[in-house]
Amino acid sequence: MNDLQLEPTNAELVLIIEDDAGLSDLMMSVLEDEGYASACATSGRQAMELLATRTAGLIMLDYALPDMTGAAFIEQIRELGCMIPFVMVTGRDDASLAVQMMKTGACDYMLKDTTFLDRLPAVVSRALNDARIRERLQRAEMSLRQSERRLARAQKIARMGSWEWNVVTGEIYWSDELYRIFGFAPREPAVIDMEWIFGLVNPTDMAAFRKVMLAAAKNAQPFNIVYRINSLTDGEVVVNSQGEVECDSSGNVVLVSGTTLDITARIRAESEIQQLINYDTLTGLPNRSLLHDRLKLAIAQAAREHNLVGVLLLDLDRFKSINETLGHRAGDKLLKTVAKRLSACVRESDTLARLGGDEFVTILIGVSSEDGITTVAKKVLALIAEPMYIDGHEIYTSGSIGIAVYPMDGEDGHTLLKHADLAMYQAKEQDRNNFQFFSREMNTKVLERMMLETSMRKALDREEFFLVYQPQVDVRSGRIIGMEALLRWQHPDMGLLGPDKFIYLAEDNGFIIPLGEWVLRAACKQNKAWQDAGLTPVRVAVNLSSKQFGQQRLDEMIASVLMDTGLEPQWLEVEITESAIMKNAEQNATILHKLKEMGIALAIDDFGTGYSSLSYLKHFPITRLKIDRSFVRDITTNPDDAAIAEIIIAMAQTLKLNVIAEGVETRPQMEFLSFHNCVEMQGYLFSRPVPAEEFARLLREGLKY
Repeated sequence: MNDLQLEPTNAELVLIIEDDAGLSDLMMSVLEDEGYASACATSGRQAMELLATRTAGLIMLDYALPDMTGAAFIEQIRELGCMIPFVMVTGRDDASLAVQMMKTGACDYMLKDTTFLDRLPAVVSRALNDARIRERLQRAEMSLRQSERRLARAQKIARMGSWEWNVVTGEIYWSDELYRIFGFAPREPAVIDMEWIFGLVNPTDMAAFRKVMLAAAKNAQPFNIVYRINSLTDGEVVVNSQGEVECDSSGNVVLVSGTTLDITARIRAESEIQQLINYDTLTGLPNRSLLHDRLKLAIAQAAREHNLVGVLLLDLDRFKSINETLGHRAGDKLLKTVAKRLSACVRESDTLARLGGDEFVTILIGVSSEDGITTVAKKVLALIAEPMYIDGHEIYTSGSIGIAVYPMDGEDGHTLLKHADLAMYQAKEQDRNNFQFFSREMNTKVLERMMLETSMRKALDREEFFLVYQPQVDVRSGRIIGMEALLRWQHPDMGLLGPDKFIYLAEDNGFIIPLGEWVLRAACKQNKAWQDAGLTPVRVAVNLSSKQFGQQRLDEMIASVLMDTGLEPQWLEVEITESAIMKNAEQNATILHKLKEMGIALAIDDFGTGYSSLSYLKHFPITRLKIDRSFVRDITTNPDDAAIAEIIIAMAQTLKLNVIAEGVETRPQMEFLSFHNCVEMQGYLFSRPVPAEEFARLLREGLKY
């Protein structure tokens, strides 16, 4: 083979830099079969010579070249302005090298193992596709900047006060109109300089004005700035100055010129118009018009962030009789007082508005559950019920609140307000001074929470909680290698409850700490009992919530449980989510290292759905990654889920971590994962979570699937 092989010029050309002639031949053959044009160089120097005359869409770069390292080659071409994407190829199974090259900008990292050539076309396809996407984004950004420049040139400078500043001589010219804007008679003073002008600008805006003027003179930057001046005749005046720059043939700025327009009247008129259009004249709160705009924005934000929006409609009870008895003036004062009290109940990010009459609406944004809405509603009713003193009269009133929640009760503002209104009338029918959710399901959920909160703390003493166990399987042998302990609650009134029905509540009220310790102790005790009965020892995985992981002396609590139950640490695995670990990464790293030193295995649960930072895999002593069931569910039909699963498996192998897939329900899912070297799995294909006695039978007799 020649030292330098070239294929026809192609924007998608793949340049292979590899000193192993046999391997480069195979790589070119594989890529040619997939329709890719390729070229090969055997050293960094030859690759530089090729790139001086050719263009390539992707570089497949061997890390160890005869004349330099792959990292040194990338550094050299980057200094020359060459930004071709590259994939690093190496024979070293070195996790730190992989992390280093990804930080350098590598699209991907490939190990020269037995599957290298099989994986090559997919890696090249993915890298080229990513490069095309980045190029399109860059072109779009460039087009946007060009459009903005065209718009700026198209806007004509308004003819009001005009001025020129000769940067070379320092001379400044003002038109007569500009003198009058600043409150001076024309040409008085006749000679002016920039420091004198700076002194006329409002001190609050002077720094910004000075900055744009000096930037125009130094860097040839045109500008458009609104600021305030202190006019000798009219006091504070708001002006808009626009400036352009002229340069000589050498590119040096010689003249800055522009116009200054007095926009004080326009600003005041716009402010007054906006106030009349959008705000209630009595209370100063947003009115119906602005409410609809704010509600539309809140819904759009909630849709993006997958949150709820709470719409609370408050109607004052017996306001009509108060208004008729004490008069409209007293009624207006009452409404103002109510508005102030309601303002104390909401955050700055929320919206409080007056619909008219005695109706007020609150929009709560960024809500994750109905609990926050319930808290605000209770607070509002409590404040409204407190006595108000109007014109020497002590007035008692109350309120009825109807609540609608996006997206359950409607996906647009009109529907949500309509449903909140219906719920408000339902609240009035319930003897008033209360709140009602529009949806029957939401009301049921609130009552269910109250019932759960009342009975939860007694449930441990009553032994209502119990554990079930789901096998974790090595599909190569079919053996059970572990199990995940899962919590259930046999509620005396509500029946069997899964953790999704009550764990959120336990985390909110702090009960998760004693409950979590009970789960850990019960799982360890049961595992030790199985071992004592002669069953094959396997690890038991126990989930820790973020609240548990953040508790003080967590390591001491776990050590105490192991000592009390007699279970060896090697048979315990602690599972924690990505987001929980990253909340306080430095402190959590210390805790994880302590657990690791005790001999406890550590797993990242729901991997790929949370923080997803590669850096923590390097710094944290993780043992195992769990591929989340959301990726496994459609792994055989959705290319994106399949790609994510493959990346997680490859990452785990590179970093020498075990990997297990959860939620495996079908044989095609199992075969796909097994083919891609994920051999540990759990899911309904093997077994549902089962009680302790059933799991003991599975340990004795094995699984059938």
